[in-house]
Amino acid sequence: MLLGILKETFIFQHQDDNLFYRYEILKNEDRGGYFVIIYLSDSRIHQSDKIPGWEIIIPFMQLKSNYLPNARVECELHFNETHKTAVLQ
Repeated sequence: MLLGILKETFIFQHQDDNLFYRYEILKNEDRGGYFVIIYLSDSRIHQSDKIPGWEIIIPFMQLKSNYLPNARVECELHFNETHKTAVLQ
């Protein structure tokens, strides 16, 4: 089963602690339009080598928007309200 069609990917950086958040906007009409998968940058140590990667922190978040430009804005607002302020506290 197809999860969705990838429409856009955004990477936001949290300025205070150098964390990166990746938002992948996907579209699937069966799931109600646009949704997003959110990842957090992650580094693992393997045999004394630092290997960068991504960890899924939100596997499915339904977006209210039915229009891609509005979905972009919705992702940016989510980042600013959730992740940007959560790390600062």
